[in-house]
Amino acid sequence: MIAALVMAIAVSGDLPLADPEKEARAQSLMREIRCVVCENEPVSQSTADIAVDMRRVIRQQVMEGDTNDEVRKYFSDRYGQFVLFRPPVTGLGLLLWVFPFLLLLGAGGAIAARLSRTRKKHLAPLADDQVDDSAR
Repeated sequence: MIAALVMAIAVSGDLPLADPEKEARAQSLMREIRCVVCENEPVSQSTADIAVDMRRVIRQQVMEGDTNDEVRKYFSDRYGQFVLFRPPVTGLGLLLWVFPFLLLLGAGGAIAARLSRTRKKHLAPLADDQVDDSAR
């Protein structure tokens, strides 16, 4: 049973890199890249066959000396921006990040404008005999 498990892991090629620094970098990248089958799971945690292949490609690229950006670009070119948990903030992505804050700012401005318009201006203070003491 144990021998079969060891053989399955060896055949799958999902073995860690010999260099601990490169393996740590590969693991970090695996947590940033989404499994295209599981969709909301990083390839580091997915058991799908494609995730195993993606981990193998990540390790191979790290071993060959590719930078983190090059690895991310490889997967985003192949599968689209969706594959990255943290896509670059440009173009439409920038609008999606900024829109909620602009919406809050606009809503706050609209509320402030409405309150300033409805506030009664230039009211004379009440005389002492007009004040209802029972309300106190």
